[in-house]
Amino acid sequence: MVGRACALMLLGLYAAGCAGTVYDKAAQTWDAWIGTSKDDRVRDLGIPTRCHTFRSGGEACEWPIRWNSEAVGTMTVQFDARGQACHWTYRDPYEDRRSRNTCS
Repeated sequence: MVGRACALMLLGLYAAGCAGTVYDKAAQTWDAWIGTSKDDRVRDLGIPTRCHTFRSGGEACEWPIRWNSEAVGTMTVQFDARGQACHWTYRDPYEDRRSRNTCS
């Protein structure tokens, strides 16, 4: 029983190490979205599951990100008043990442 628990823990640590590089590569792709339009994001990701319009202008929209059948995260992209992506946030049970850029 202890041996199996250790094996599962090592497998989890290995997977976490591999996942880090997957998230890093994904973050590079997501960073490239800064300055693109909401239409571009909808073409790539499909219709967002929900959006919120800010009184000050701009909006934030959410999309599910499926890594596989069991791993799902949420991508939130914030758009400025001109409809250009200016910030992204990704969250799942294991990661919480965000762009360096912020909306002004």
